[in-house]
Amino acid sequence: MTERMTDHWWWLPGMRPGRRMLLWHLLPHGQEEVLDLVRRYQDKLAGVGGLDLVPAEWLHMTTQIVGFEDEIPSGRVEALVAGAGRRLAALAPIEVEVGRLWVHSEGVALGIRPERGLDPVRRAMRQAAAETVGVHSLDGDPGWTPHVSVAYSNADGPAAPIVKALDQAPGPVPLRVGAAHLVAQVRDGHLYRWEPLAEVALG
Repeated sequence: MTERMTDHWWWLPGMRPGRRMLLWHLLPHGQEEVLDLVRRYQDKLAGVGGLDLVPAEWLHMTTQIVGFEDEIPSGRVEALVAGAGRRLAALAPIEVEVGRLWVHSEGVALGIRPERGLDPVRRAMRQAAAETVGVHSLDGDPGWTPHVSVAYSNADGPAAPIVKALDQAPGPVPLRVGAAHLVAQVRDGHLYRWEPLAEVALG
């Protein structure tokens, strides 16, 4: 748990309004237990200032940054999707628990158990990216903390009001990962929104 919150809404290198970034997301759409869990957390945070709650339709687990759309030829994107498809087809759908509370300096998120349970999915995506479009500098190292963000911080200040509001946190629920989604994402004010480009199934 952090002691201080900072503003999440700074621009990563190369990002600007309207510029689309390609990413692989794992999406909880249709999984009512997960959506209800997020709602319960957001209800607890509704009276806390300095937070932007994530709308249900834009809940996601960022798994792999691919790069900026205007820098990647369409043929390489097609190769990326095909490569990821081959690798993910070799993996059975994975079930983890989501709901491990993580209050970090830029927001509130729900982590998973087991913590490394989705690493095979991440590994498949990185391998496909390395062979087709390259691993983008913004993706960082292979280390990854899978999480679903509940709220982003939009101000600097103490974390204590958030921690207090979440004192009685709901318990975790199952999350089934049966597919990965390639999206073209933009930052729209204090919101991430995207256009879906491809869905690749596990198994």
